[in-house]
Amino acid sequence: MAASTSSLLPSQSLPEQNKLPKIKLYTTTAERQKIDQMADLYSLIKTVQHLETAYTRDAVSEEKYTNTCKKLISKFKTLKAACSQLVPNIDKFITEYHMDCKAARHRLLRVGVPATVEYGATSKDSDANDKYVFEACQTLITTMNCLELNIRDVDQLHPNLSNLMASLNEVKKLPEGHISKVKVKEWLVKLNEKPASYRLTDDELRQMSFDLQTAYDNFYRTIK
Repeated sequence: MAASTSSLLPSQSLPEQNKLPKIKLYTTTAERQKIDQMADLYSLIKTVQHLETAYTRDAVSEEKYTNTCKKLISKFKTLKAACSQLVPNIDKFITEYHMDCKAARHRLLRVGVPATVEYGATSKDSDANDKYVFEACQTLITTMNCLELNIRDVDQLHPNLSNLMASLNEVKKLPEGHISKVKVKEWLVKLNEKPASYRLTDDELRQMSFDLQTAYDNFYRTIK
């Protein structure tokens, strides 16, 4: 005897006790925006971590890595500012959500520039060395002039230091631990840890001027 058609169909209803309650993540538009921001922040940090891993494994070219990383760092700074009240401490956010992202932490929170800027690119063009020496000198002098003119906003100083670090790393004569690189990187890290609107104190301004002058003097002695 053929089975009843109705017996072959799945049950149209489940007992009330077996139904899972619906969980609402938000009840207002403002709450939804907060969740979206946190999701975007989480996703961006994870993306940077994957990019860093791909770069160390030579799965992405230096040029593509650098361009992509710069865009992600820029987006991170924008998102960080937008989430400042919701997520005042990114480090705690990473720890709270158990994010295994040591490389992204270093790139976004500590240095704020791609690895090719922090350490220099591996491919060097010997014909371009003079160009990088010139760029490094020019950027060093420009940055020191900014400090002399009392320009002390992070968002005005950080781009110069980033360009300076990139140029210094391309100069073949400079070893990895050269004092010019060390001093510039120290300030690059310090400024990256500050909000864009932060203004250097008088003591910080004086110290930065002294350190950059020291960097310039040692750089000049090495290349002449």
